[in-house]
Amino acid sequence: HTQLSMVSLPSVTSRATRRRAVRGAGERPIRTRPSTSLSCQGLARSGRPGRRGALLRLRTQAAQASTSMPAPLKGLIAAFSAVPDPMLRYKQLLHFAEKLEPLSAEHHTPENKVEGCVSQVWVRGTLQGDGTVAFEAESDSQLTKGLAALLVRGLSGATPDAITALDPSFIEDLGLQQSLTPSRNNGFLNMLLKMQKIAQGLGEGGEGVDPNLPMSQKIEQLLRKEFEPSR
Repeated sequence: HTQLSMVSLPSVTSRATRRRAVRGAGERPIRTRPSTSLSCQGLARSGRPGRRGALLRLRTQAAQASTSMPAPLKGLIAAFSAVPDPMLRYKQLLHFAEKLEPLSAEHHTPENKVEGCVSQVWVRGTLQGDGTVAFEAESDSQLTKGLAALLVRGLSGATPDAITALDPSFIEDLGLQQSLTPSRNNGFLNMLLKMQKIAQGLGEGGEGVDPNLPMSQKIEQLLRKEFEPSR
């Protein structure tokens, strides 16, 4: 019994000591854990604002781009992107070509011609009384004419600022890549850039001035218009 008690007592005592030691050791970390965990959270959060800020900026930019995009163009993008069959998109372009109002032959000039297209394309823009731009276009190819008609429908009625601020990435959203050859896709982009250049010229030069003219001739036209006697 004496040996057992001598063995058991130290055993009990050591367990109690261990429990106290563990509790005592556990109390200290408990006091320090809040500061440690907060510091860790602070470090984690300090890295999050960068990612969150970037995402917010991207979302804001996308929302601004969507807001500034002309409403007719938005509708065309929604309609074309909803068509799963590339052949149907192709046929729709041909339908647009048939409905496009012809551009008078007198405007088939080098100044109105779109460079970098497989077919011949001419684009003309005029500033309307309400400050918006009206576009006309013509081409010797039905498919190219359909692409021009799409842009005429989508951009006419928009302001020069809205047209020039338009991001060309919307072309991908139309889903026409599968329906067009690379050269046609490139020509479509050149048509858009030409229309943006026209809109920029109309915004800077004002109504009645051909935006495709050299700067010296633009100034000459503006001066003539300014000092022309009223009748």
